[in-house]
Amino acid sequence: MNPELDCAQLLTQLSREQSTGCLEIIYGSTRWQLFLRFGQLLTADYSIQSLDRLAHHLRQLGYSAAADAVTVEPDKKSRLAPDHGVRQEIEDLALQGLLDREQLQNISVQLTKEAVEPLLWLTAGEVEWHPNKLISIASMSNISANLKTSGLIDYYRQRLIIWQKFTNIVESPHQRPYLTNERFLDKAVPHGTLSPKALSQISQLMKGLSLRNLALFLKQDELKLVKLLTPYIRHNVICLREPSAPFNELPTIPEPPLEAINLSGELTIIDRDLSRASGDTKVYQIACIDDSPMILDEMERFLGNKAKYKISKFEEPIKASGMIFRLKPDLILMDITMPNINGYKLCSLFRNSEVLAETPIVMVTGNRGLIDKARAKLVGATDYLTKPFTEEGLLTIVDKYLNS
Repeated sequence: MNPELDCAQLLTQLSREQSTGCLEIIYGSTRWQLFLRFGQLLTADYSIQSLDRLAHHLRQLGYSAAADAVTVEPDKKSRLAPDHGVRQEIEDLALQGLLDREQLQNISVQLTKEAVEPLLWLTAGEVEWHPNKLISIASMSNISANLKTSGLIDYYRQRLIIWQKFTNIVESPHQRPYLTNERFLDKAVPHGTLSPKALSQISQLMKGLSLRNLALFLKQDELKLVKLLTPYIRHNVICLREPSAPFNELPTIPEPPLEAINLSGELTIIDRDLSRASGDTKVYQIACIDDSPMILDEMERFLGNKAKYKISKFEEPIKASGMIFRLKPDLILMDITMPNINGYKLCSLFRNSEVLAETPIVMVTGNRGLIDKARAKLVGATDYLTKPFTEEGLLTIVDKYLNS
C-alpha cells in the first residue's frame, strides 16, 4: 500500500528551501516528474501523455500549423509518448520554425498544468527526490513554464474547491459524456441553458471525448463546461462513462472537507491563464451583495475571469452579513436598494465591526443623485458605482482599492 502523501505540502517545502532537482512521484502505474530550479517549477511531466493530447493543446492555443505538424500515427493516437517525448516533439516544432519563444512557454504552461492538477489530488504515493537532476533538453530554458510554486499551489487549491462542488456528479475530468437518447434533445431541463440545437451540436462532439478533451475542443475551461452540463447530467439527459485507459488510473477528485465549503454556497470559475495565477499576484476575495441574480452574474462575469479575484455572491443581505464577517473579504460590492435591510444600514453594520472597519465598501446604485453619494459617505462607504456599469468601469474601481 502506498504511504500517505501531501504533494502541496511537499512542494511548498521544496520551494521554501529553494531546492534544485527532480521530484518523482509514483502512484500505481502513473509517474510524475517535476523539475525545480531554486524552488521554482521549471516543468512537470507525467507518464500519461500522448502526442494527440499535445496536438489538442496546440489547437486550443490557436497554433494550428504546429498542431498539424505533430507526428501522430493515425492508428496509434492513444499511444503514450516516451519520457520527455512530448517535449522533444515541441523542440522539433520550434526547430521547424512553427513555434516561437512565447508560444513555447505557453504550451509548456498548458502541459505543466495538465500534469500538476491530478498530482495535487493524490493522498498516497511513492516519493523520490533527485537533487540537482534536471531535464536534459538543450532548449529547456525556452520551453520551461518557470512557474512560482506557491502561486501554482494556491491556484489549484482554488480550482479544487470548485471541482468539489460537483463531486456528487463528476468524479473525474476524464469521464466521457454522452447523450442518453436523442428524443431528450427537446426535453426542458430545470436550470438548463442550452437550446436544443446547441445541445445537439455538443452531443455530436461528445462521442468518445472526455470532459477535458471536449473542453479543449470547444476552447472552454472544463469547469465552466461541467457547470453548463450539470443540469442535464442531473436529469439523465447526459450520462458519464468511466474514463478510458490509462486515465482511469489517475486519482479522482477528492471529497471536500467540511471547512472547505464556501460560506455563500457560490463558487466562481478561475481564469484559465495559469501564468497569471502563478506569479506574485495576490488572490483577493471580493464579496458581492445584490438581490438581483442578474447583477451578481454580471459582476462574476467581469471579475471572475481574472485569476487574482475570487468572487463570493450573496442574494440575501441579512443572511450575507454573518457569512461576510467570517469570510473577511478584501473588498465588498453592495447594492443600496435591497429588501429587509438596505445598503446604508448594512454598510453601517459592517463599519461598526472590528473585522470590517477598514475593508473598502463600494455602494452600487442606479441613482446618480448627490443625496445617495452623501448618505453613502455618511455611513462609511468607501466609494460608489452607478448602474448600469461596464466591465471597464467595474475593474477600474476594484483595481483602485485592491491594486493601488
